[in-house]
Amino acid sequence: MINKNVLIIPCATQIGVEQYMSLRFNKNFKLIGAAHNHYEDLFSDYIELKQPLFSSLFINEIKQIVKNHNIDIILPSHDDVLYILKNDPELKSLIPGSSKKTINICRFKNKTYERLLKNDKISHRVPQYQVLKPGFLKPDRGQGSRGSLKIDNDYLYCEYLPGKEYTIDCFTNSKGQVIYVNPRLRKTIINGISETTSIVKNNLLFKQIAIQINKVLPFKGSWFFQLKQDKDGLLKFLEVAPRIGGGSNINRLNGVNLTLSDLYQHTGYDINIINQHLVKEVNRKKPKYNLDFNTLFVDYDDTFCYIKDILYNLDKEIIIITRSKVKVDTPYDTIYVKDNENKSDIINSLNKSKSIFIDDSFKERKDVFLNCNIPCLTPEETIYLTAYLTPEDTKYL
Repeated sequence: MINKNVLIIPCATQIGVEQYMSLRFNKNFKLIGAAHNHYEDLFSDYIELKQPLFSSLFINEIKQIVKNHNIDIILPSHDDVLYILKNDPELKSLIPGSSKKTINICRFKNKTYERLLKNDKISHRVPQYQVLKPGFLKPDRGQGSRGSLKIDNDYLYCEYLPGKEYTIDCFTNSKGQVIYVNPRLRKTIINGISETTSIVKNNLLFKQIAIQINKVLPFKGSWFFQLKQDKDGLLKFLEVAPRIGGGSNINRLNGVNLTLSDLYQHTGYDINIINQHLVKEVNRKKPKYNLDFNTLFVDYDDTFCYIKDILYNLDKEIIIITRSKVKVDTPYDTIYVKDNENKSDIINSLNKSKSIFIDDSFKERKDVFLNCNIPCLTPEETIYLTAYLTPEDTKYL
């Protein structure tokens, strides 16, 4: 058991909600949410922040929370929060993922583009741009102040990219190797978040680009980059970010829990990622599997108790498969697995067509997926088997 206290801040963002949905049943991590607005519906442990983000007192407030709640890990869910906390000498070691240097570059698009231009294999994908210093913009042809704009910060004046837009979710292991690249088309976008996203089949080009980015911007853990086609169809960079993307729940539905992988890598584990390719397209607010199945094999310990209501509403054959040494109390047929047995061997011996396996253990899911070739889900993903969603599951998605 790891037993770590994890602070998600600010937990009210869409990324914060995804982090919660990725970890909410995990026995190794206790979740504590913090935000500036009233937001305790998801988190049983919730802290309302008092100090504004850019206040000099904000850091002190976070340090006091860390001390009072014995926080072991901080999961920032906003770029500015990540940037501010990673630059604090006392807090930076609590934050999983990339180095302070990489985070500081990625926070600014000009610095990011300058770094990408250093790699001649991808430099042609940096859009034409120039930096505009604070000042006053006005149209060349015009009158009065119509169409004018006062700018108080640096802006980038970039070429217009009219084509298709892609987000590429990535994961870099502790050895600096890019072990996961998942490109997805951003089909509908609202406030910068991809509402409907679909997997791109041919990802060789995207993988090659990811590897080259990782050479000039050394990442660790989850990160993503975005590309958009120019007028000639050439994919060019929009941004690169050292965190999960807002629409990244499609990875989780395919068996790749990026947030959990970040935490395990941060605590010293080697990460093994298996993409099950279960979904091709997801609506972020209405994620759902479209799997044809008749039987669910369900682990008991740290799994059944979280999803028993969902199982009841599925109207499918349920078989409990457990390593418990004592009799378990469920209304379903139960198989007791011995220490020298594999769950995959038992499932194969029953010859149940169109089955799904649910277990909180990655080791057990890996065994069953590789040897039974059936979908293997965590308890967190079980809700997507049906339209049965509790109010707290949907309110903030």
